[in-house]
Amino acid sequence: GTVTISLTHGCMKEAARDVQRLERGADALEMRVDLLGERTDEELREQHSALRRASTLPIIWTVRSKPQGGKFEGKEGRYRELLALGVRLGCEFVDVENCWSTAAKASILKNKGLSVAITSYHDFEDNYYAAPDITRILEKLREGGSADVVKMAIKTPRPSQVAEMEYAIAKFIEKHRMPAVGLCMGAAGQRSRVVNSFLTFSTHPLMPGAAAPGQLYASDVRRLRQELGLTPAVRTFFLFGSPIAKSASPAMHNAAFGELGIKGWRYDRCETTDVDAALKVINSDEFGGGSVTMPLKEAVMPHMHELSDSARRIGAVNTIISRTLAGGERMLVGDNTDWVAVRNLVQDKVCARRLRTGGDCTAVLVGAGGTAKAAIYALSKTRGVKKPILVYNRTASRGQALADEFGATFVSSLEGLSGVGVIVSTIPPEGHEAIPEGLLAGNPIMLDASYMPGGAPLTKRAQAAGCDVIAGPHMLFEQATYQSERWTGREAPRAAMAGAAVRHFGADSGLASVLAHEMRGSPQ
Repeated sequence: GTVTISLTHGCMKEAARDVQRLERGADALEMRVDLLGERTDEELREQHSALRRASTLPIIWTVRSKPQGGKFEGKEGRYRELLALGVRLGCEFVDVENCWSTAAKASILKNKGLSVAITSYHDFEDNYYAAPDITRILEKLREGGSADVVKMAIKTPRPSQVAEMEYAIAKFIEKHRMPAVGLCMGAAGQRSRVVNSFLTFSTHPLMPGAAAPGQLYASDVRRLRQELGLTPAVRTFFLFGSPIAKSASPAMHNAAFGELGIKGWRYDRCETTDVDAALKVINSDEFGGGSVTMPLKEAVMPHMHELSDSARRIGAVNTIISRTLAGGERMLVGDNTDWVAVRNLVQDKVCARRLRTGGDCTAVLVGAGGTAKAAIYALSKTRGVKKPILVYNRTASRGQALADEFGATFVSSLEGLSGVGVIVSTIPPEGHEAIPEGLLAGNPIMLDASYMPGGAPLTKRAQAAGCDVIAGPHMLFEQATYQSERWTGREAPRAAMAGAAVRHFGADSGLASVLAHEMRGSPQ
């Protein structure tokens, strides 16, 4: 289940100072606009900006009115203006209270843009709601299907109310296949905050106060979910391939599980070149997911029940996600996160280069294996990269086949190429001499997917030549964060993972300087 931290600060700049600690174990932050006092739209933009700069978590924009337990006492027109502002600011969620007029709600929902609308109902009186009463309100909150999420929070006089809420929420989700939040406020209803599976609104010891009676610390919600068996108790994840003895993946993923408070999950190595040996592990009861490296990225594909669009197009899987279906059957999903890492890392540098040169970049891909397929797919989706992409491989037939598959141009030699703005190398460290010094002379962007202790030879050569270098460990780190998010369904704890990667590769890897901005709050 996911957890939201409700920020009760009177100023988001205060919250931003503590956000690195506040957001640990959280999946979203609720910005309580009504607790910020009377502010102009420009002042609220500044408040939102302070929070957005400090955290990458989704923001829930909430203007809680006084009848619904908040501080907002303005008129309906101002309420609509404030929610429209939240949409314009790009908040991932906006809370739409049920108490306003039908016209107001319809207008807000119609103009919510890309924001997810949470229609909400709050009752702070000690009224008892039976399951049919709860169901009627949940159905009303759907707003004829215009709502994306429904939320009902009621102050409960006795613990039996929680069972009514659980039953009604479960039936509603089963019927409509949409997210629903059901919370019973007060001490008697705290179990509901543990059982609720979507965006459970929680607090933190650093908060000025809880946003609602009975709110639990996010860390306690996570702990209690595990103790009650609401999250998988034991799951083992593996890295498959060879050689992998020096891989940083176990260090990064175990750090992520620890930071997210998932005590029963661990990540290990399964060194093998035999797909059948890997499948024995994959089909074990405790298998939670896996990372796949050479030479198995293509070999595991036929054994997946489902492939992502990117994995199918690339023709290689580097991530296995294990899902349990309603009937208890397991589904194995093959995905590829290598391409996302390459695209995002290269995209930032290409944009900066275009600002300097005013033109698109010629890109050269070196290699033709599984990682090369992900890289050429990534380059094809990178803005500012000229098409067709150039491909070089020592075995010409494989290079030509890759170029043909992706509409690229095969080149038989790298000697004499000029005006190259991006080089992506997917060859092993020992093959670095395939890239001539002349190709580095123009100071291109260089992504070297290989890595080894102390730094890969090509990475060192490119740095010495003055290239804008993306080292292999940085690519490994990026794709690992995307893997973590696919397994856990939560934002990757980048600081903890970066710290683990730097400790694994060592100070001489150069990774510490690259990931310094990621490691705020990470133990060194």
